[in-house]
Amino acid sequence: MKYLSIIIFTFCTGNIFAQENKKYELTKDSDTLYYYKYEKPIIKKLKLIQPEEKKDFFRFSSDKYYLELSDESNKYVMYVDEIWEGKKTGQTFIKEFNLTEKQVNEIKYLISSLKIHEIPSDKQIKDWTFGFDGITYKFELKDGDTYSYKHYWTPTAQQKFMEANTINYFIIKIDNIIDYQENSKNFAKEVPYYNWTKDEVSWVAMKVLNKENYSKYRRYKKLMKKNKS
Repeated sequence: MKYLSIIIFTFCTGNIFAQENKKYELTKDSDTLYYYKYEKPIIKKLKLIQPEEKKDFFRFSSDKYYLELSDESNKYVMYVDEIWEGKKTGQTFIKEFNLTEKQVNEIKYLISSLKIHEIPSDKQIKDWTFGFDGITYKFELKDGDTYSYKHYWTPTAQQKFMEANTINYFIIKIDNIIDYQENSKNFAKEVPYYNWTKDEVSWVAMKVLNKENYSKYRRYKKLMKKNKS
């Protein structure tokens, strides 16, 4: 009887815990498997709003940047992870760009006029095709207790149909509004690493232009490794 009581107590407290931690209801057209596997660790690393928090927000993201609109801040973030000797070092270079009121208003108008939130995730669109290479764009919206998470694999690789055309147009306009091309070039110049990644796959060598600089950086990394041990 005592054992049964323990089981009942554990079951009840477990349910209470789950209810207390469920801060939102998912929309039917959401696809959260991708979010929990890939996005959640990045959101934590960049210290962006998580859906469990009692905060409303809109977030548009990809390997290029993470753009977030909320009552507490309007910004977009670029980041890269350092790669050294074939592995991630745990070092991340992050830069935030604050959005102006004009930029925020233009983005909000774009979201509303294109009815972005009415487009389901790519897996729920009949004509959407998928591949191995490409770029995935993610849209998140937290409004009160409702949360949606949708993603779209390489819109530019799709045939001409309404959903793909709308997403492609949105991406082009957002990149222009925030001056992505120019800011991306400046960001790359500021990255302090020899090798780095921002999509978990490709490596980019940026800073080191000659053998002497590479040797200096190699000595620096060995010294850092020695100090940690």
